Amino acid sequence: MSPSLFFVLHLLSFGVLVTTLLAGFILDRKLRSEKNLDLKIYVGTIARMIGLLSPLAALLLLLSGIGNIYNRYAGSTISWFQEGWLVAKIMFFALMLLNGVVYGPKLSRSRMNLLKAIRDQAAPPEAEKLLASVNRQLTLFYLVQTVLLLVILYLSVFGSGKHPGVI
Repeated sequence: MSPSLFFVLHLLSFGVLVTTLLAGFILDRKLRSEKNLDLKIYVGTIARMIGLLSPLAALLLLLSGIGNIYNRYAGSTISWFQEGWLVAKIMFFALMLLNGVVYGPKLSRSRMNLLKAIRDQAAPPEAEKLLASVNRQLTLFYLVQTVLLLVILYLSVFGSGKHPGVI
């Protein structure tokens, strides 16, 4: 067996994606527990910067996944779409990617705008309720992303096909 660079890149990309998700969750909890408004905005800015790594990790996962599919099924008598675990994994990845691209930045941006409006004393009258609502939505976002990531991991580890690469 020869090592597959696509497989190694896929593992590294998965690690970056897990790291950004975990760091985002930790910074979200830190932002909520912080009392100083300027520090909340600072933590939110850091969280958004770290969140910018997730599209890069997703792109690398997508490209290395395509390379892995090619390596695994090139010259094979079966095609990749006949493997149910792989099709399910791709569908869950697409769902996770769509959720992350659509809801993550929108929720983060609305929370940061609300925090800045509170700091500048230009917030709507029920700003605290709005902030609590956005925080609940972000908690749900992180929960959904984590569940989707765990499903993808489960399908990767316990799926019927095993990669002929490094491990």
